[in-house]
Amino acid sequence: MSDPVLIRHLKGHRGKVTGIAFHPEGNRFVTSSVDSTAIVWNMNEQIRCMRFAAHTDVINDVAWSPDGRIVASASKDRTIKIWVPSLMGNCDEFRAHTSNIRSVDFDSKGKKLITASDDKTVKLWRVSRKHFVSSFTGHTNWVRCARFSPDNKLIASCGDDKTLKLFDPASGNCIHTFVDQKGAGNKVAWHPDGSLVAIALDNARVKIFDIKIRKLIQYYRIFDGPVNSLDFHSSGTYLITGSDDGAVKIIDLLEGRHIYTLTGHTGPVTAVKFAKDGHTFATGSDDRHIMLWRANFTGESSDNSLYTSESSDVQQEQTQKHCRQSVPYCKKLSYDDYRETDDDDELQFGNKENYPDTSVLVDARKTENFQLTDAVEVCE
Repeated sequence: MSDPVLIRHLKGHRGKVTGIAFHPEGNRFVTSSVDSTAIVWNMNEQIRCMRFAAHTDVINDVAWSPDGRIVASASKDRTIKIWVPSLMGNCDEFRAHTSNIRSVDFDSKGKKLITASDDKTVKLWRVSRKHFVSSFTGHTNWVRCARFSPDNKLIASCGDDKTLKLFDPASGNCIHTFVDQKGAGNKVAWHPDGSLVAIALDNARVKIFDIKIRKLIQYYRIFDGPVNSLDFHSSGTYLITGSDDGAVKIIDLLEGRHIYTLTGHTGPVTAVKFAKDGHTFATGSDDRHIMLWRANFTGESSDNSLYTSESSDVQQEQTQKHCRQSVPYCKKLSYDDYRETDDDDELQFGNKENYPDTSVLVDARKTENFQLTDAVEVCE
């Protein structure tokens, strides 16, 4: 495995970057910003882009449909807009939330949407009929993020009430709630096999839960500020994170430690996202810049993922033995290691205070590709 490499350093937004989504083919990606616009970047041409400016307030999140035909954007103006990323594209508007909309996500078939809002609800929408279907209630404060599981059978959501909730989209019921004593969730992400869900917390932590046994299995305290965004690699082996400390950190989930620290942004890293094929990823920041990276990861399968409740004792023992041999301070949590407690310091896993940082530093500023390229917008 080679180190990640910066491909392009882009500027086009006039404010903080809030969200990133890739086209399914990986040849384009879209970003959203507090400047009330979304920009579609074409990677195969000479830094050409299209700016979408139909919202009247901050755009908090964007999502590209699985078929690549449409983009959804969620805004503080209380609307979700569905639009075709072309010069003559159509735009439809969805309304039902009564407050700022924080996130938007398509299901794997592209037929439904879920949104999360400061009105304390998660809402389900049908794309083709352009209407609201149902609400999921239970959060007692702002809901920051909601995401479909890969098989569409669950919805994970997090918010300022310091909970991570799992909803059944068929019944509308909350089937489980993970409660954090200290941190509120900023983002959630599903492992590609649907067995794990990760949460980025505002108290500088990342936690990964096994949803089958409904327990914490990995925990990282390696950040110097709130964690704003995270995403799993398509192999299921790596997790990318962005935080207020200005660094992008890549975690090897099998070894249980972070292996790369990427620097170059001059402000908090507010958005990170892998392309579907895992070959590239993009990062966005409060500094208004976007960086496009080549991942250079090996093609490990998600079959090599973290153990779950279905794993045998032998598999767990082998994983833990390899962990001890390759990484002295790696710890795979057993099912009994986590206890609901006010003091998560008992979980000394990925703790930067007790263990040295052995990650590889990749400084984008020391490459020739760090030269800033202003967007050349496509115009009629």
